[in-house]
Amino acid sequence: MSGLKRHTCKANSGKNQPSIASFIKRKLPSGVKSRLTDKIAHMCSQDLRPFAVVEGKGFTNVAQELLDIGAKYGSNVQVEDILPCARTVSRHVEGEYEKIKLLVMEELRQTRDHVVTTDLWTEERTNTHYITVTVHYILDWKMVNRILATREMEGVKSSDHIRRTVEGILQEFGILSNDTAFVTDNGSNVVAAFKDYVRLSCAGHNISLILKHVFDHLDEDNPVHSSIIKLFKDTKTLVTHFKRAGLQKALDQSLKQSVETRWNTRLAMLQSVNDALRSGKLHDILLRRNELRYLNNIDCELLEDIIQLLKPFDEATRHLSTDQTPTLHLVLPTKATLLRGLSIQDGDSVIVKELKGKLAQAVEMKFKVHLYHKVATALSPSLRSFLRKTLNGQEYEEVINTLTALTETAGTEERVRGLVEKEGPPPEQGAMEVHNFFASCVEEEERKEDSGDMESQGRQLVLQYMSDTKLTRFQSLLDFWREMSGGLVPVAKRLLAIPATSTPSERSFSVAGRLIEERRSTLNPENVDALLFLHSNI
Repeated sequence: MSGLKRHTCKANSGKNQPSIASFIKRKLPSGVKSRLTDKIAHMCSQDLRPFAVVEGKGFTNVAQELLDIGAKYGSNVQVEDILPCARTVSRHVEGEYEKIKLLVMEELRQTRDHVVTTDLWTEERTNTHYITVTVHYILDWKMVNRILATREMEGVKSSDHIRRTVEGILQEFGILSNDTAFVTDNGSNVVAAFKDYVRLSCAGHNISLILKHVFDHLDEDNPVHSSIIKLFKDTKTLVTHFKRAGLQKALDQSLKQSVETRWNTRLAMLQSVNDALRSGKLHDILLRRNELRYLNNIDCELLEDIIQLLKPFDEATRHLSTDQTPTLHLVLPTKATLLRGLSIQDGDSVIVKELKGKLAQAVEMKFKVHLYHKVATALSPSLRSFLRKTLNGQEYEEVINTLTALTETAGTEERVRGLVEKEGPPPEQGAMEVHNFFASCVEEEERKEDSGDMESQGRQLVLQYMSDTKLTRFQSLLDFWREMSGGLVPVAKRLLAIPATSTPSERSFSVAGRLIEERRSTLNPENVDALLFLHSNI
């Protein structure tokens, strides 16, 4: 008997059996969507919700669930009978937190070589101090970063308090280890907190310190410096005037205000003013109002010069702050690229020469490069030659020795195998291994090292990789290492998981700012922790 004959169908076996018509997508009358839009507009007005609420994934999921309930149980269901109260939602958030936390902990147990970023911040409405801890690792050759906790920091934020709080969170999630690497800012209390661990300075914070050091220490009595100070002052006055006079709407793009604590907002301010000047609208508006005095004080040539000087710092920060691709290998090339852009040119004005000199000096002094930054650079095939030419002999030998040591502790099975490409078709081309911003650091690889017979297996493996001219190719760095096998692969997986910046932890600040708004200023720290955790992990 065939399978079809053995299969018996029971027609009309239940009232809930779906009909063929239920699978056909029906075209809704145009008035339906219009009425729904009216209801949403009323909701935004009554509940003071942003219009973009309809574009949120959470709102879409809730709307679909309500449609499914209506389709299953009919139109007689009253919305009051199914919508929960606020307290019930709060209890369910607690339950979801515990459920997702168990899933995250299970994933962490199945991975290794976790890296931690952490930062402290203050919620201004309630003056509550928080610390955020984010974990980073590579899973299935994809970058993973998860907020583990955002906890209230009561009392003095001493180094001991910070260390105990962070270690407690890591122990809670089962990943506390002496081998954990940390990426933090350079605050003295934070540096002291992790002095017994591998700690790398946040490269983004270093860039911020460089610019703050230069522009906050200009001497008003110095004629060259006073011109720069005057430019920032005059552009800020112009932007403030446009805002207070309600003139922003007359521009294609509004002028941006600067925030003293964020250097990139100064660049945004200068760029917005420069763009408005180029369009001519800024001049026309002020001319009609007989207010050209706001423009007459601005040195347009100096404005463009400073923008061009600051742009590479902004672009470098963006490249180093991404969390979707490895960034640790780009820290040393970033320093080299910035310094190359600050070299004095024949056509530079006196002011530009002065600024370039001060910025170059600050980059040399404040852009900190850790040994792991150098080792990670070696793990980018396109940057091996750059590394060899940038480091002196002692520094380069330290990189080789570190790679050798890491390789020889990677595992007995892997460490004895040389680096070979796995069989099979090449991976699809993804993100470039090295962005064009760092193009000057990419050179053709020349064979340099010869591994001697007396070298250890680990060192032979490292030297073979560093001199292999066939490995340089432009593709995603993670794809490159995924296609390789051998003792260096686990080393690459370990080091490339380390982010160049602590930006992932800092991003929680802006999310928290949307979370703890005026109507939710009484949200307790436990709920803040749970909601930020769920936002990051579901």
